[in-house]
Amino acid sequence: MPNDTEPGEPQVSYFVTVRTFQCRSVFHEEQKAATLVELIETLRRQMGFKKYAYAVLPDHYHVLLGGGPASAAVADAILAINRAMERFIEPEDGGQPLWDDEPEVLVIYTTQSRFEKLNYIHQKPVLCGIVEKPQDYAFSSAAFYFKRYGKTEF
Repeated sequence: MPNDTEPGEPQVSYFVTVRTFQCRSVFHEEQKAATLVELIETLRRQMGFKKYAYAVLPDHYHVLLGGGPASAAVADAILAINRAMERFIEPEDGGQPLWDDEPEVLVIYTTQSRFEKLNYIHQKPVLCGIVEKPQDYAFSSAAFYFKRYGKTEF
């Protein structure tokens, strides 16, 4: 299950974007994308965050986290996810790093903004031309929302 709370619940949340180094298309391989999804969920549970939405795209990933510890711990969680993924993927391109230097973390204070980011995350595979409908993308939380609520946008 991609989230453990309702996305409309009032609380601070974090919209995170992490890009691969030089925007390399690493996660076009299903096994790598699935492993990243599993790592996000495992570390989310271990660190006590709520996960509202996620999408793993070929050259980056988005995750919308809430609850849990302060924003400093969000950085620790993202660092843990990225390091775990680095252990799974063998270095390419002569030992180039897997990830870009700095993840982008946007603090979200309102329910409306959280829904906007959730919708953006679910629409991103469609905008990238990967699928026609958000719920058809295997490496996103959109299918969960479609199954649970009959829609992917809120």
